[in-house]
Amino acid sequence: MSEILTHFKIFAILKYMEIEEKLLIDLGLSQNESRVYLAVLGLGSDTVLNIAKKAGIKRPTCYLNLDNLLTKGYITRIETKNTTLYSAEKPSVILNKYKEKIDNFKDLLPFYEAKFNRGPKPKIRYYEGKEELWNVYTKIMFPSEELYFFGTDIEKVQKTFPDLFNYWLKKYHPKNKKTMEIVSHNEAGLNFIKDYGKTHPIRIMPKTLSVLADSVISENKIFIVSLDNLLGVLIESEDLAKTYKNFFLLAWQAAKKTK
Repeated sequence: MSEILTHFKIFAILKYMEIEEKLLIDLGLSQNESRVYLAVLGLGSDTVLNIAKKAGIKRPTCYLNLDNLLTKGYITRIETKNTTLYSAEKPSVILNKYKEKIDNFKDLLPFYEAKFNRGPKPKIRYYEGKEELWNVYTKIMFPSEELYFFGTDIEKVQKTFPDLFNYWLKKYHPKNKKTMEIVSHNEAGLNFIKDYGKTHPIRIMPKTLSVLADSVISENKIFIVSLDNLLGVLIESEDLAKTYKNFFLLAWQAAKKTK
C-alpha cells in the first residue's frame, strides 16, 4: 500500500511540474526557459552549474536561457567576488508586470481596433475644397466604365464647377460604357435634361424628395459630396458600390421621365 502511495505522490509531483511548465510556456517562455526559471525559483540564488543540473539541461544552454530570462525580467544577476549568482524575480512582481502590460494594451485598444482588418476593408478618404473635389470627379470617378450620378443638384454643380459636365462629355463620355443620372427636381434640373437628355439616360427626382448631397457611383467606388460645404468622401469598395448601385436602380424606378 505504501509503495502505491509513493508512486502516486511521484506521479502527482511530475504532473504538477508539467502544469507549472505549461503555464510559463503559455506566458511566452520556451520550454528551456520555463525549466531554468523553475530551477532558479527552487534554488533561490545559485550558480549556472547548479541551475543547469536542476533544470536538466547543459550549461551552455543554461547560459543562453538565463540571458533570455534576464532580458524578460524573470531573474536577476548577482555579481560576487568569486562567482556569478542568479536569483529568481518574485512571482508577484512578474504578475504585476503582466498586469501593467495588459493595462497599457487596454489604453491602446481603440487604436488597435481601428486598425483591425477583417478581410477586404473599404478604403475611405476625405477631400476638401474645390480643387480636391474637382480632381476626384475628373481623375478618379470619370474614367470609370460605369457611372451613376444620383441626386445631382444641377444648379449647385454649375455654380461650383461650371465646366464639370462639359469636361466629362468631351473627354470621357465615349469611354463610359454606361452612364445614368437622376437629378434634383428644380428648373436647372429640367433644363439640364432638355439640353443633355440625348447624351445619357436622365430622370428627375419627385418634387417632394430633395437630395442634399451629390453622389457618383462607379464599379467599385462611391463619391459623396456636400456642395454647400465643399466636402467629399470617397469610399473604395466593390461590395458597397454594387449595393449603392442597386439603391440607385431602385430610385430610378421611382424617378420621373421628362420630355
